[in-house]
Amino acid sequence: MRIDGLNNASLGFKGKTANFQKGFAKTFAKIDGIGEGASITFDFLGKALVVPAVIMLSSKEPKEKKEYSAFKNPVAAVIQLALEVPILFFGSAAIEKGANKGLFDTKDSKRYNENFHKDIFVSELKNTFSKDESISKQINNNLDAIDKKGLTRKGTEFFEDLIKNARDNKTLGEKFKAYKDAHTNLYHLKNRLCFAFAIILTPLLCYLENKFHPIIMDKIYEEEHKAEAKKHPKKSLAPFVSIENFINKLQKGGTR
Repeated sequence: MRIDGLNNASLGFKGKTANFQKGFAKTFAKIDGIGEGASITFDFLGKALVVPAVIMLSSKEPKEKKEYSAFKNPVAAVIQLALEVPILFFGSAAIEKGANKGLFDTKDSKRYNENFHKDIFVSELKNTFSKDESISKQINNNLDAIDKKGLTRKGTEFFEDLIKNARDNKTLGEKFKAYKDAHTNLYHLKNRLCFAFAIILTPLLCYLENKFHPIIMDKIYEEEHKAEAKKHPKKSLAPFVSIENFINKLQKGGTR
């Protein structure tokens, strides 16, 4: 994604607002891999912070009732995070591994097989620049970065600029486009499958939320009552008020 040629005037922004808008757009453009991971993060922050704050500030219910309702959301957020993060991490790794082994290949398409298209592109790239030693080091550095981090925005821009100066930029461009498309297709496939699996686990999420929320709230209120009791200890009753002492006195009185 490139936004260097962004025309602020055409978007209706002027002065400091235009600079802020352009700076925000550039920062957002630098973020790679906005997908299910970002969705989980924002969902967690909304449930853990925003929703409870809204309940506490806007509800007219008694304080203890508001706290009970508000705290249910952070509990749900933590449980959801504990379920979805492993799904996203391990699920994405498993889907990527399967895709690169041809699990999603068809007779006419290898649209999710990123490694297949990557190998074709790298082979074409090295053939194209085999005699150009001045650029070989940069190419190898970027290929090493891809092996470690995958195809990032920075790597994409490097190869796109490189292809423009290639002798046969049409063929090399086609190979890189196929690789880039496979990378994008696989990325979306991972997000969709992980999201679908998270949806399937929704009943489990609701069950755990309803089970642990009362337990946690009882524990919180128990600790609050203990703390309150320490701050304002009740005066002990006089010995003669004790039922046991009262009965003993009656017995002693009856024997006289």
